[in-house]
Amino acid sequence: MYANLSLTVQQYGLGSNYGYVCGGYSIGFNFYSTIDRFQFPFDSGIANHVGNLSGSRSDLSANNSSTYGYVCGGWGPFSIIDRFQFPFNSGTASQVGNLSGSRSDLSANNSSTYGYVCGGWNNSSSSYFSTIDRFQFPFDSGTASYVGNLSGTRIVLSANNSSTHGYVCGGNDNWGSSNRFSTIDRFQFPFDSGTASKVGNLSGTRYGVGANNSSTYGYVCGGWDSNYLSTIDRFQFPFDSGTASKVGNLSEGRNHLSANNSSTHGYVCGGWVWSSSYFSTIDRFQFPFDSGTASYVGNLSGSRGWLSATDGVDFVIMFV
Repeated sequence: MYANLSLTVQQYGLGSNYGYVCGGYSIGFNFYSTIDRFQFPFDSGIANHVGNLSGSRSDLSANNSSTYGYVCGGWGPFSIIDRFQFPFNSGTASQVGNLSGSRSDLSANNSSTYGYVCGGWNNSSSSYFSTIDRFQFPFDSGTASYVGNLSGTRIVLSANNSSTHGYVCGGNDNWGSSNRFSTIDRFQFPFDSGTASKVGNLSGTRYGVGANNSSTYGYVCGGWDSNYLSTIDRFQFPFDSGTASKVGNLSEGRNHLSANNSSTHGYVCGGWVWSSSYFSTIDRFQFPFDSGTASYVGNLSGSRGWLSATDGVDFVIMFV
């Protein structure tokens, strides 16, 4: 079903050779426009600061096609959609459009043809959303379309995707609530209307999580539920019922982190815990990961949480 990776890299470009980590927040009320880059398979060292978003922001989400990275929303709140072309190695991302409304603490999925941006809140109006927006690749102008909803209102959640479905996991329903969710919602590509279905649960409730995916499994990492979690859950595609399995741990517990992946490894980047402040940590685990502890393999160019991550791996074509 999946083409040989060496052929697809030549055919579709070098975006799949790199992971990108964008924006974020750190101690001292510092917001970042930083775009860091590390090359796959990354196993040691420090990611390079290669450019910037169109402005500094945190609590954002990121999508990708096989040719562009898109960074959406953020604390402000913002509706901004920035874009940079793979392989990105210098300069500033361009604002190419907007979400259907301003919101932060949201998640993002993508098929090979569309980017989807899910949930979030508007801190100015204290409004919380179940919104699913959609924009078509290659998106270079305009406003994303509101095409449907999650099964409920949620923020600080994560998103995975297979080649056929988008999955949206965990979260909270508002900042003043003690409600935390284990919910896994699913919608089928190309999703253009309706409400995502709740198809199962994580191994426990949590928010502030990150998500990776291989061609066969979705992984949900870290988060917070009364304490900072190092948990790595896994569910198999196409997941339509049941509970994800806890298969391992990050190198340490943290939340408000980001995640990206090559076709062979998952990378979990940055994050925050109250007692130790912000992390520059990059952890790595190899697909298919079914037990053990992710390896600490390097660092971002600086410590930050509430950030986003993307890569150029096309989930229909590029997975081996």
